[in-house]
Amino acid sequence: MNRFLNAVRFLTILPVQRWVSPTSTQMGEAMVFFPFVGVILGLILVGVGWVLSPVFPSGVLAAILVGLLIALTGGLHWDGVADTFDGLGGARGDRERMLSIMKDSRIGAFGVLSLCFLVVFKIVLLAELPLSAWKGALIVMPMIGRFLQVEIAVWGRYARAQEGTGRAFVEGAKPGDFWLALAGVVIIAALAQGWAGLGVVALGLLYGAGVRAFFNRKIGGITGDILGMASETGEILVLILIYFLS
Repeated sequence: MNRFLNAVRFLTILPVQRWVSPTSTQMGEAMVFFPFVGVILGLILVGVGWVLSPVFPSGVLAAILVGLLIALTGGLHWDGVADTFDGLGGARGDRERMLSIMKDSRIGAFGVLSLCFLVVFKIVLLAELPLSAWKGALIVMPMIGRFLQVEIAVWGRYARAQEGTGRAFVEGAKPGDFWLALAGVVIIAALAQGWAGLGVVALGLLYGAGVRAFFNRKIGGITGDILGMASETGEILVLILIYFLS
C-alpha cells in the first residue's frame, strides 16, 4: 500500500496523506504502480467527460479534459518535454551540452514550441475520436503513458554521473516490476479497448524500446526528463492508434 501511495503522491496532486517522506529506493519500488495511477487519472477524466459531454462540443470538451489531466499531475512531465526538446534542438550532437541544457531550469525556443505542439496535437486527436471511443481512450492513454516510464526505467541506464530525480527510478525499479505492470496493463487495455487495446500496448512497448535505444546512442542513457517526455509523447501515440482503429 505504501508503494502505491508513493506513486500517487509523486504523479498527482491528489490529496494523499504523506506520513513519512519516501526514500529514493522506495520511490523506485513505487514504479510498479505508475500505470495504475494512470488508470485512476483516466477514470477521473471519464467521469468529468460524462458530466460535461451534454454541455460542450467535442473540441471544447477535449481541451477541458487535456487541461484537467495537466492540472491533476501538476504539469509534472511537461517540464521533461521542454527540457528534452531543448536539449535535442540546442546540443547539435554534443552529449555533455545536451545534458547541461536539459538540467538548465530555463526554457528555450525548442521547449516552448514542443509544449505548444504536443498540447494542441493531443486536444485535436481527442476531439477527432468518435465519442464511442472516448471512454477507453481516456483510460488507456494515461495508463500507457506511465507504463512507458516503467519500461524505460527498468531496462535503461541512468545517463548522468551525478544525482538527479530520475536516478531513483532508473536504479530502483526492477524487472519484476515491469512484468507485473505489463500484466495489469494488458488486462486493463483489453477490457477498455478490446483488440485495439492490445495493439496499443504492443505499440507502447516498441516505442519505449525505441526511446531507450535513441537516448542510449545520444547521451549514453536516460534521465528523469526523458521519462517525462516519453510519457507525454506516448499518450499521443496511443490517441493516434485508437483514432485509426476506431
